[in-house]
Amino acid sequence: MRLFCNMREVISSKDNRIVRLARSLATKKGREERGLFLAEGGNLTRDIPESAEIAFYLVSESRAEEADGLALARAEVYHVTDAVMKSVSDTVTPYGLAAAVVIPKREFRLPAGNALLLDGVSDPGNVGTLLRTAAAAGFEDVYLLGCADPYSGKVVRASMGGIFRVRVTEVSETEALSLASDTRSVVLDMGGRDLTKDGLPAPVTLIAGSEAHGVREALKAAAAEACSLPMKNQTESLNVAIAAAVAMYFVR
Repeated sequence: MRLFCNMREVISSKDNRIVRLARSLATKKGREERGLFLAEGGNLTRDIPESAEIAFYLVSESRAEEADGLALARAEVYHVTDAVMKSVSDTVTPYGLAAAVVIPKREFRLPAGNALLLDGVSDPGNVGTLLRTAAAAGFEDVYLLGCADPYSGKVVRASMGGIFRVRVTEVSETEALSLASDTRSVVLDMGGRDLTKDGLPAPVTLIAGSEAHGVREALKAAAAEACSLPMKNQTESLNVAIAAAVAMYFVR
């Protein structure tokens, strides 16, 4: 280790215990073993709500003064060199602020209000975007069946804080079928009725699948109905993040 100009201890070794722990969070196995995920970036780090439990912060030398003005007293703050921060980050140009956040332990339960069930959405950008949109549209529960890991760096960044503002639950097919059959569920499918004509009454569980495979047949069979968005100009379909976002705003 070496000292920063204000005598604050700065971690310069990539073999430091905390640095190794933070680096391990880049993998799903590491996140599951540690029960933590890494939230990187200025806005994201500053906007972590009080309801989230933070294990520790990492602050690079280049962000030291900025970090002094943040409310980081919720957890231990470790200052690191820019090189160490780069070794921890999965972005090309790290911002220099990161928080290791405790992954919530959640038991499966049926939603009390509007919910979104994603089936096989493997693209992290789409999952993160849908977490962000669900939060904005007032969908409090998001269920994931065979989707991208919601606590990966790409999903967390794409969610723009949405990961902290919705209840995210990874579910089995049995639990997903329970959602479809025990709530008023609507599958987004090109063969369904035009939801833009009458909208959807709340509360509802919207079910959306990947562009490649769509929603699995068992969930389609269990759902109350299917709805679609009108396509013009010979357009075959929309990106799942766009389609589900539009559908969420047609729930009344």
